[in-house]
Amino acid sequence: MEDIKLQETVSKLVASRDSLEEAERLMLDYVKVNPNDVDGWARLVILETLSPIEDYERATKYLNNALAFHKDNLLFFVLMLFFSDWYLGGLDEKLVRKALELKSTVNCEVSSILSYILAWHYKSMDICKFDSLLNESIQECPKHVTNFTDLGMHYLGKGDKELGKKLIRKGISNVKLIYIDSNIDYDPLDIVRFVNERITGVFMTEDTYHSLNKLIQN
Repeated sequence: MEDIKLQETVSKLVASRDSLEEAERLMLDYVKVNPNDVDGWARLVILETLSPIEDYERATKYLNNALAFHKDNLLFFVLMLFFSDWYLGGLDEKLVRKALELKSTVNCEVSSILSYILAWHYKSMDICKFDSLLNESIQECPKHVTNFTDLGMHYLGKGDKELGKKLIRKGISNVKLIYIDSNIDYDPLDIVRFVNERITGVFMTEDTYHSLNKLIQN
């Protein structure tokens, strides 16, 4: 963020978790005056995902506002897809079409994330497409976790234990950071951390890590 002093103030408010509304007010005032500050928008959006706010509809509204100034920001679009599919009832055809179009123009890592989110969009409608898109996500970026582990659990559910465990094992091997200590020092408003934790899975909690490990032990 360009205003380092404000960033420090907001970080202190977020750390207390009792002053998130004040932090939100400060960030809103800031981006209104400084709409070209990408990190300012990113921090405002991620702030909306924190408990006890957890307002993904408002977070998506802020993403739309941010994209008006930063239309080519891929992480903003990725989060819009993720929020829409996971928390706001699913993707509409316009978002699906845009995601499919972007896949041919973005780098492999972003394309992999788009494939992963699209896979979950199609899961309830076309399980074969779910399978295909997760495989595509893996081909595009074999360094993520959730594309492997979700596909692995899919195969376990189908009764293919050998392939399922193999995929989960590979996914676990890609984990870069495990939150072992609840007091671990990290920036809760970091958009990259959010993506790594909630979408690609390369950051995960100790409980999630152990749960996945149990699946390959049996």
